[in-house]
Amino acid sequence: MTALNLDSGAQASQTPIVDQQHVSSQTLKFEIPEHYRDFLPFARLPPEIRAQIWQNTLDTPGIHFLKISPETGTRRWWMKESYHPAASEDEETDPMTLEVKNEKLQPPMPPMQATLEPLCPTKADISHYTTLHKQIAKLTVTCNESASIARSLVNRSTAFRLHSGRLVSLNRSDVIYLEYLPCDCYENEICFTKALNCPRLDQIRKVAMRYCHKWNERKVQQRCLHCGQLHDIPGNLTYPKHLYRFLAQYLPNLEEFYFVDYLILPKSQTAAGADATVVARGTSKFEGGNRSFFEVDDEQNWKISSRVLDCKSWLQGQFIKYAKASILSRHKGPEEVKFGVLACQWRIEPPVAPVNKKGRNKKRPRTLPRGPSLPIALTYEVTARYPFVFDACGSNRYEFTFSITL
Repeated sequence: MTALNLDSGAQASQTPIVDQQHVSSQTLKFEIPEHYRDFLPFARLPPEIRAQIWQNTLDTPGIHFLKISPETGTRRWWMKESYHPAASEDEETDPMTLEVKNEKLQPPMPPMQATLEPLCPTKADISHYTTLHKQIAKLTVTCNESASIARSLVNRSTAFRLHSGRLVSLNRSDVIYLEYLPCDCYENEICFTKALNCPRLDQIRKVAMRYCHKWNERKVQQRCLHCGQLHDIPGNLTYPKHLYRFLAQYLPNLEEFYFVDYLILPKSQTAAGADATVVARGTSKFEGGNRSFFEVDDEQNWKISSRVLDCKSWLQGQFIKYAKASILSRHKGPEEVKFGVLACQWRIEPPVAPVNKKGRNKKRPRTLPRGPSLPIALTYEVTARYPFVFDACGSNRYEFTFSITL
């Protein structure tokens, strides 16, 4: 197969030599021959390889934004947790031991039915399943083979669906951004008063939750033995306990947990550079709408607060302790759960300046057209010789790449 010719204008007699240092600043025009536009040997490939190629088009790891919605009752299955003073007579008692002991003394919580729903309305939904639905629709109309593979992937038992039947994920590489409490309650200390019955939670293996920077302002309080008032203990931070309680009680098959911190920024990397770093290190990357979420594993390349990493370590330790000791926990292997932090990078194109219309001579008489102007329809013989200009001022942008997890 010969190399493609670079068409610089009308002449295409010989291939111009383009300096490598000027490639990024010049506009390249390609005229792809007609017999190179289709991959003809694809039909002669083994069926296993063709099936893998079709399947790889749907294997991009994505992030899906969901929330828990109770079905009946007051739609509240939590309440603000009251203050429990520490046992002064036994200061050596572990707080986790006291928490687990109090759970055994409490009566069983009444059940409440709940379902998983999209976090945002349809037009504002940036979940990756919106892109997945479009990709599946393209495969179903490409050919019979691709349509058969798309149907087999959709009908697999491992496919994750909502209660309404909407398809969310095809494989286990996707992560679920879950909002199980309203924002004002999520930031504070609450306790669960009812037991949720949401079967879809058992299928979640990777979950992400928002990191709240207001937690950095929370101080450990202790009741004074002299005045009876609550006083802040300097130098200590406290995080909501409902985080590890929810993970242990309602996500029995959890394998990975991520905090999403929208304030993390790369130190000296662009979006493309950050993407290359992720591939080189083998860390996770998830796509969602016009955003990419990168796993942050150190402070060398990212501007991240050390308190975020401290909260992650605290949550991991408390989750392991609680899952082992609590009678309400359903997770059997808390030590095997991976904990991480995700940074969000936006893909927003700069606004295009409007084209300034040239001034016209007002004295020149203008004749109005008698009828509506119709576009000129060009024949295929004429348009076939037009060169395709990649990203011609944003009018014909097209992306040919997709990412897969190896």
